[in-house]
Amino acid sequence: MSAADDRKTRVLLGLTGLEIGGGIASVAHSFTRALDEMAGEGSLGRVDRVLLRDDPAAPPRAPPHGDQQLSGNRQLRFVWQIWRSLRRHRHDFVFFDQLGPARSTQLPLPGFPPPRYAIFCHGIELEGADRGQRGRTLRGAWRLLTNSEQTADRVRRLDPGLADRIRVTPLCIDPRKIGAWAVGELASGAGRALAALMVGRMWSEERGKGHDAVIEAWARVRRRVPDAELWIAGSGNDRPRLEAKAAQRAPGGVRFLGSVSDAELGRLYQRAAVFVMPSRQEGFGLVYAEAMWHGLPCIGSTRDAAREVIEAGETGFLVPFGDVEAIGAAIADLLSDEERRDRMGEVARRRARERFGYASFRTALRAALDLPPV
Repeated sequence: MSAADDRKTRVLLGLTGLEIGGGIASVAHSFTRALDEMAGEGSLGRVDRVLLRDDPAAPPRAPPHGDQQLSGNRQLRFVWQIWRSLRRHRHDFVFFDQLGPARSTQLPLPGFPPPRYAIFCHGIELEGADRGQRGRTLRGAWRLLTNSEQTADRVRRLDPGLADRIRVTPLCIDPRKIGAWAVGELASGAGRALAALMVGRMWSEERGKGHDAVIEAWARVRRRVPDAELWIAGSGNDRPRLEAKAAQRAPGGVRFLGSVSDAELGRLYQRAAVFVMPSRQEGFGLVYAEAMWHGLPCIGSTRDAAREVIEAGETGFLVPFGDVEAIGAAIADLLSDEERRDRMGEVARRRARERFGYASFRTALRAALDLPPV
């Protein structure tokens, strides 16, 4: 390494995982790609990674300008690898993909906590983070990236003193997904079924996605649109209860599709007419952006960050969380008016490309982390 390279910014990533599925891994893929590209362009010296949960037998591709270590889902090994890499390579800062892995900085090791570390905050993991180890971890961070203004507000409420460390960094759709989707295969409205699509995990411990209200609303939808179907993708231990509820409240009108691959999800986005997820817990709501990318008008709730993705009356509707009547009316209004949903879908398609593409995210990430230009 030359003397010039030695002066360039060095970054260490402490990640939950890259090939573990889910939204956090999808976000980690995007900022890992961006940082690797910056190292390749010469604006960063090196980017190393420590991955907590990825399978050592099937590791992600190694970074082109740094080292990669896998912890095999062992927390203490993860901490040791972070500490050892810091001492060896003298990184300028550590970047964690969420609050959980960042708590390793609070262990009593020489040089811990690092002088500078950043955390990407997603929202749901901030519950109770104003106290204990999680509170100390947040307060010790040099920079807190948030996926939305709503998540930023949540951090400010936890500790107003953190306000000047927050950088709102809206998410992008994982470029790998876009490549797998073959976007544009269907023209707007062409070949679409009279169906509303809902995508989300179903856990009894976490009933905030809005499944119950949508299922309860479905009888109202079918009274106005008799042939309408509700497609629910996702899995979890609450699925049997929801299936029983659907059989009782909306027999014949609801299909549970289980877990689907990215390619299968792309086909569902292309075949459905409307996307619905009136949730109360989205720190951002990446699935709304994905649905909009495919030209779907979206229905979210007024209770979370959906309003930062969906423009009410332009790219979809926002309804009160749990309001069965309002949810049913919004779905039926769109399914019964093809011209309106096509118009909204075209605006959604355009806005998704303007606001939620990878290039915009990369620019925002560089600014949020004070990274130098090429």
